[in-house]
Amino acid sequence: MQHTAEIGISPLTYQPAYEVLAENERKSQEKLQDTLRKLSAITALHANHSARSVHVKSHGLIYAEMEIYDHLPAALAQGMFAKAQTLPLLMRFSTVPGDILHDKTGTPRSLAIKVLGVEGERLPGSEAAITQNFLLVNGASFLSSSVQVFLANLKHMATTPESNTEFRHFLSQIFRATAKLVESLKNGQQTLIKNLHQSQETNILGETYFSQDPILYGNYMAKIAFVPIAPELLTLTNKPVDTLASDGLRKSIVDYFIAHTAVWELRVQLCTDLQKMPIEDSTVIWSTEASPYLPIARITAKPQIAWSPYRSHVVDEGMLFSPWHGITAHRPLGSVMRLRKMSYEMSKKQQLAQEESRICEPTSFDDLC
Repeated sequence: MQHTAEIGISPLTYQPAYEVLAENERKSQEKLQDTLRKLSAITALHANHSARSVHVKSHGLIYAEMEIYDHLPAALAQGMFAKAQTLPLLMRFSTVPGDILHDKTGTPRSLAIKVLGVEGERLPGSEAAITQNFLLVNGASFLSSSVQVFLANLKHMATTPESNTEFRHFLSQIFRATAKLVESLKNGQQTLIKNLHQSQETNILGETYFSQDPILYGNYMAKIAFVPIAPELLTLTNKPVDTLASDGLRKSIVDYFIAHTAVWELRVQLCTDLQKMPIEDSTVIWSTEASPYLPIARITAKPQIAWSPYRSHVVDEGMLFSPWHGITAHRPLGSVMRLRKMSYEMSKKQQLAQEESRICEPTSFDDLC
């Protein structure tokens, strides 16, 4: 443990022993492969292009720049944040689950970030790239704490999309109406219900997004938060969006970027106590009293065409966002992240198998600026 007076906390130095494989984890991973294949097959029935098994529907594809703050304290100046610099990036706002639903169906919202020009030792499978990916969700905890629970959730999702669209909308209404009841449940169904259908009918741009799962942060372990700070964005927090239109969420993003600049802050929460801030259980929200989120960078996106068929072709069909694509200094940690490694590798293989699909890592975003 290193005491860092300048940030008021004592973050734990990472040790390999902190990561512990759950019983039957590898067996569950094998079962997941079959479930993901089913999800991809179902998704293909509702789309005219090669699609992901989850996070299919993009609402915003936004070019931005990240300004890493200068003079960060030593505990924060880690990995790609070790020195002040400005790096281009792409943000992809999307929807869970995978099938392409009407926006009035309440589902969690996700944000994937791909940063260009990142230096450092690479994770296996991304050696030739210069990008770093971050995946975030508008909720502070991952509602499946283990491989086994996540597998059970996905199995349910793999069958649910076969029902007609109206039935799925009906399910979503039920989940919204019983949200308060769900909070009081103590059995295993709580995880399943909340993970499948969280109602988020407010403006996507006003949301705060979290990594949920921990990552290496240089010598330490951390979670990441993506927080709106521009006054124009803050006015959108909890602001209702018209979801009567099939693409109401997308329209709200496109309309904003016609004339407005968006500014967010990237913040990091360092692990200081493995009991209160576990690595292997992503359902636990790390205490901000024990370790607050601290600012490390500013992200600015100027007015632009925030979504177009062309951008969708380039990004949705031509790029893959994986938390395992980046540098070793920010390697994903924990059982859910290990699960994602396998699922993203499988997704990449499936997309490459499509003749019309050519997945590649970008070396610039010139075509999207």
